[in-house]
Amino acid sequence: MPSSQHAEPKQQQQQQGKRTSTRLALKRNAKKKEQQQQLQQVASVALEKQQEPCVPAQHAQHEQHPVRQGRPLEDSWAAEFAHAAQDMEPKHSAPASPMADKKPAVVIDPALVEEPNPQLIPQYCPLLGPGTAIVSGLHHSYPIQPETQPVRTARQRGDLQCGLWSLLPEELVEIILKQCTLHQLGQLESTCSFFRGNKTIERIAKQRLKAVPRAKGLKPSKKDGETHTMLLHYVQCQSAAAAQATSIACGAYHSAVLMLPRQVEGLSVEPHQAPRHSLFTFGRGFHGQLGTESHANSKSPASVTLGFKPCLDQPDAEEETMPAVVACGAHHSTAISRKGELFSWGLGCHGELGLGRWAPLELTLPRQCSAPQVRIVSVACGNSHTLAIAENGTLWSCGKNRHGQLGNGTMQDGTRLQPVLHVGNCRIVSAAAGVSHSMALASDGSLFTWGDGSCGQLGHSQLQQIAAAMPQENPLTMITAQKITRLEPSALAPENRITAIAAGGHHSMALTVGGNILAFGANSQGQLGLGDTTNRWKPTRIKLPMSGEEEGRCLRVVQVACGASFSMALFSNQGTLEVRTTGSNSYGQLGHGDRVGRLTFRPIMKVPDVVAVQAGDEHAAAVTASGDLYMWGRGDSGQLGMGDNRAKWKPSLLKEFVVVHPDKTLRRNKRSQPFIRPMKENGKADKTPSIPLL
Repeated sequence: MPSSQHAEPKQQQQQQGKRTSTRLALKRNAKKKEQQQQLQQVASVALEKQQEPCVPAQHAQHEQHPVRQGRPLEDSWAAEFAHAAQDMEPKHSAPASPMADKKPAVVIDPALVEEPNPQLIPQYCPLLGPGTAIVSGLHHSYPIQPETQPVRTARQRGDLQCGLWSLLPEELVEIILKQCTLHQLGQLESTCSFFRGNKTIERIAKQRLKAVPRAKGLKPSKKDGETHTMLLHYVQCQSAAAAQATSIACGAYHSAVLMLPRQVEGLSVEPHQAPRHSLFTFGRGFHGQLGTESHANSKSPASVTLGFKPCLDQPDAEEETMPAVVACGAHHSTAISRKGELFSWGLGCHGELGLGRWAPLELTLPRQCSAPQVRIVSVACGNSHTLAIAENGTLWSCGKNRHGQLGNGTMQDGTRLQPVLHVGNCRIVSAAAGVSHSMALASDGSLFTWGDGSCGQLGHSQLQQIAAAMPQENPLTMITAQKITRLEPSALAPENRITAIAAGGHHSMALTVGGNILAFGANSQGQLGLGDTTNRWKPTRIKLPMSGEEEGRCLRVVQVACGASFSMALFSNQGTLEVRTTGSNSYGQLGHGDRVGRLTFRPIMKVPDVVAVQAGDEHAAAVTASGDLYMWGRGDSGQLGMGDNRAKWKPSLLKEFVVVHPDKTLRRNKRSQPFIRPMKENGKADKTPSIPLL
C-alpha cells in the first residue's frame, strides 16, 4: 500500500511532463508554420507579379564604364534588391494568386548567392519589382508551398507606408544590406521610408567605419545632421582621391597622365582582353621632360613608354614596363612601374633624375634610377629635387640641395638617392615637395619638414623670431627633417591628426582626419585661403564653414593640392563633392571664368562627380568618377592638352581620353595586361607587334 501511494505521484509527474513537452512542441510548430506562411505569402505576391510584363523605370540598365567600373550594378542580387526597394508600397491588399495551386513550390537556391544565372533567374528582385518570381542570393533554402490565403499588405507607420521590406525578417534584411555598396545604402536610407525609423543601415555603416584604421575615434557631426553613412562616404572619398591622384601630375609647364583613348574605352571585351593604359605627356618639352625622344612641345597627349624587359613566362618575347604612378617637377618627370622601379627623364643638372652621375644633363627618354635595392611605392617632385618612399617606409631624396631640401645633413646636390635623416623609426607614408622645401608624413600622423623656411612654409614658429632678429640674412634653412611639435599625434584628438599633405611654391597645407585644413607659409596672393595676405609661420586652421550661407551644413575637406601661388581643395558639402580654389589667378587657374584672385576658397565652375584634383605651377586638373579629365589655367606651352596654346579660365574637358581607374594600376588582381612583343634571333625586339593594340 505505501509503495503504490508513492508510485502514483511519480506517474502524475511523468504525465504532466509529457503534456508540457507536447504543448512546447505545438508552440514551436505553430511558430514555424507562421514563419513559413509569411514566406508563402511573399511567394504568392512574386508568382502573381510574374505575369506583369512591365519593368519600372528605375530598373533600367545603367551604362557603366567597362574599364573603370567592374561589373554593372544589376549583376548582383543585392544591387537588384536595393534598386527595387524604393518604396513600391501596394495601395490595396492583393488577393491570393489564382495560380497558387498550379505553380510548384518556389525554392530559394543558396548556390545562386554570388552569380545568379540570368537564364534561370529573373533579372530583378521578386519582393519589390514586377516581372520576377524567385528570390536569389539568400544563405538558406526555404521550400515554399503556395496557399490560397489573403496576402499581407505593407505595414504602415503613421502616414508612411514601409513597403515590402517590412515583410522580411530582420536577419534577412541585414544580410541583404551587408551585400550592398555604400552608394546603395545611401540610396535606401534617403529614399525608402522603411529605413527612416530603422537603424540597420546606420549600424552597418558604423561597423564599416570602425574597420578603417585612420578613422578611429571619428564621429559624425550631429549638429549638422551628419550620419555614419555620410561619414563613411567622406572617409572612402579620401581614399579614392589619394589613389586617383597618383594617375595624374602637373609640372611647371607640362603634364603627365595615365590614360587610354576614349574610343577604346567604350568597347565591350573580355576581362583578359581589357585595353591597357599608357602614360601620356603634353606641354613643354624643351628639356626632354615629355619623354618622347624629342625637345619639342606637344599640344596634345603623346604616348610614352618606360621600355621593355624579357618576359618571364615567354623566353622569346618581352613585355612593356607598365607605369603605375606619375609625378612631375618643374622641368623633369618621374614614374613608378608596377614592380616598384623608379624611372625619370627631363632636366637633371642638379641630380634630380637620380642616375648616380652628372651626365647626361638631360634625358628625352625614361631611364631607370640608380635606386637602392628596395621597391619604390611613392614619389614627389619639387622644383629641382625628388623624394621617393620605399616599400619599407624609408624616405630617399636626390637633386638640388642649396637650401637643405634633401634632408641628408648637407647642402650639396646629390645625384643618387640618399636616405633622409632624423625621421626616426617612423614609417613614412606620404611626401610633398615645393620649390625648395620638403614635407613627409608618418603613419602615426607625425609631420616632418625641412629645407627653406624663409616664408614660414616649414611650420616651425621659432623661425619667425630668427627672421625678425636678422632680417637682412637668410639663415632659415633646416638641413635635416624636423617634426612639427604642435602637431604631435599623441597630443591631438583623433579627428585633428594629420592624414594628408601638400606643398606649393613657398607654402604648405596639411589635412586632418576630420576634414580641416591647416595652412602655413607664403600668403602674398591669398594662397592659404585665410582671407588675408599675411604669411603664417605656424599651422593655422581654416575656418569651416566659410560663410553665413553655409552655417548648419556639414563641410569636410577630402583632398588638398597646391600650385606655385594658388591652392585647391576637394570639399564634401553635405555629401556632395565640389572643387574650391584660392590664391593667384593670373592665368585663370582658379577656374572661376575670370582672372580675379581670391583670398578664400571659393567653388569653381561646375564639374560633375569630381573624385580627385591636382595642381601645377599655374594650371590645374580634376578627374571625375567616370574618368573624364578637366584642365584649366595656363596653356601657352600646351600643358592643358587641348591641341592649342591658349589659357582656359574655366574647366575644359579633354575629349579624346579618359584617366585610368586606380584599380587598373594599383590593384594586383585587376591590373590591365602589359603589351608583349616578340624578340628577334639576335636578341633585339621586333618592332612589329604580334599582339594588336586595343
